[in-house]
Amino acid sequence: MPSFRFRDAYKAVAVLTVAMLLLPPAASLAACLICDEVVELDGVRANCFRQDYEKFLSTARSAETSNAEVDLSACAGDDGRERRGLDRMPGLLPAGSESSARNQRELRSVYIFDEASLICLKRLLDGHEGTIDPSVRFDLVENCKP
Repeated sequence: MPSFRFRDAYKAVAVLTVAMLLLPPAASLAACLICDEVVELDGVRANCFRQDYEKFLSTARSAETSNAEVDLSACAGDDGRERRGLDRMPGLLPAGSESSARNQRELRSVYIFDEASLICLKRLLDGHEGTIDPSVRFDLVENCKP
């Protein structure tokens, strides 16, 4: 019958403790695969986001996935539906029509963000000088690095 030695038990506990400390928390491993990375807003949608920011943040914090749907359609005066197709992919249009498609396209009013992206977008909007028009793009991946 093998003898139980306290020294072996201490080693096992020490190894398990170190392993647990080295593992990152599960929440940090779960990247938001469906979250939007680039945001294009106009002044109306930006003000709507600022106005309802606390509500969006609260939703993200209480959600199991830490994600929130940010729907700006009510204050933007649209129904939240987006046009899709060639106007979303101007590179597929004939030469010369790219700029007109960019000017005519409708802005998105519904985004999905995680908590960190919400906080970062609010910070970017608050720090933005000048008018906010659709030509201003907020790249959350590039501008929100930890």
